[in-house]
Amino acid sequence: MSNALSRAVDRYGAFRDEWYALPALVAVSLLVLAAMPFLRQFALFGVAPLGWLSLNMLIITLVWATTAQAWNIMSGYTGQFSFGHAAFFGLGAYTTIILTGNFGISPWIGMLLSSAIAAVYGLIIGALTFRYDLEGHYFALATLAFAELLRYVFTNVAQLGGASGFFRPLAREYADGPGLVAFQFTGDLPYYYLILGFLTVVTVVSLAINRSQLGYYLFAIREREQAAAAIGVPTYRYKLLAVAVSAFFTAWPGAFWSMYFNTIRPSTVFDLLVNVEVLLPAIVGGVGTVLGPIVGSLIVIPVGEFVRQSFEIPGLNNAVYGAILIAIVLYSPKGVISWPSRFVELLRARTDLLDDDAA
Repeated sequence: MSNALSRAVDRYGAFRDEWYALPALVAVSLLVLAAMPFLRQFALFGVAPLGWLSLNMLIITLVWATTAQAWNIMSGYTGQFSFGHAAFFGLGAYTTIILTGNFGISPWIGMLLSSAIAAVYGLIIGALTFRYDLEGHYFALATLAFAELLRYVFTNVAQLGGASGFFRPLAREYADGPGLVAFQFTGDLPYYYLILGFLTVVTVVSLAINRSQLGYYLFAIREREQAAAAIGVPTYRYKLLAVAVSAFFTAWPGAFWSMYFNTIRPSTVFDLLVNVEVLLPAIVGGVGTVLGPIVGSLIVIPVGEFVRQSFEIPGLNNAVYGAILIAIVLYSPKGVISWPSRFVELLRARTDLLDDDAA
């Protein structure tokens, strides 16, 4: 038994150290997500273990997984902890629906324009905060202030919809009818694969950054910015780049949100709790890792949505989020993604103990 465990542990360690291990795990994870709408219908002895997962719940899960992945590019890779990504999410939602509903512009063009606007807003935030060397909780509070500023503007300016927001326009108002071009569908399954496509793109970008020289620069800034600057890394420039890329991709799920739901309001896309739902999956899964935001979202969001839909207690899902966050911070600061490695370490310790006993 000891030899079998040793071989299993050694094989896992060898696989984990290979260059292709992370891309392979990412590919497998995305393939599982692609099959999830059908896996949830699978029944074993008349019981469907995943039957409680509705398609709507899975769509919302992937929305926050995509947003968390984008947040992770900035906050996980550079260590610049943002508590204001609702600003970029909301800009994506509002810009897309305003351009589509008021001007008849394709929502795809609206999404790209909203991403550019979000990136510019991110550069403004970064230029103002990094110039004055804000970091840690000061930087986090500054990003929150910029998000709250947008919420105030969109709530009080009637031309931007005011507190009542906007209703999603009918597809026939800017296209021939529902379909991919219109960014609207008659069922939820196409929406699921569309947001899965968004998640795939953002994950591939995150993986590419993780494996590139840019990623090494960002990690150096996260670990010790002054030391990185001392060896010639232009820290200010790369932090701005990370903010812009993160903001650009955070607007994508915001645009999707505006076209999936019938209406958007400042209270739904700029709310303080939106910031929590953006960062919580990454924290639970593992900040600074490629798979962490995906794994974390699959744990946090379905549980929260199940509680919200099953119990008529306002805010109960937020209490569940808080409990999960506290548990992770106290008992697994590196996130759920670190559990396999910790398990292997325990197995290795056990096999060593068995070998010592045998000797």
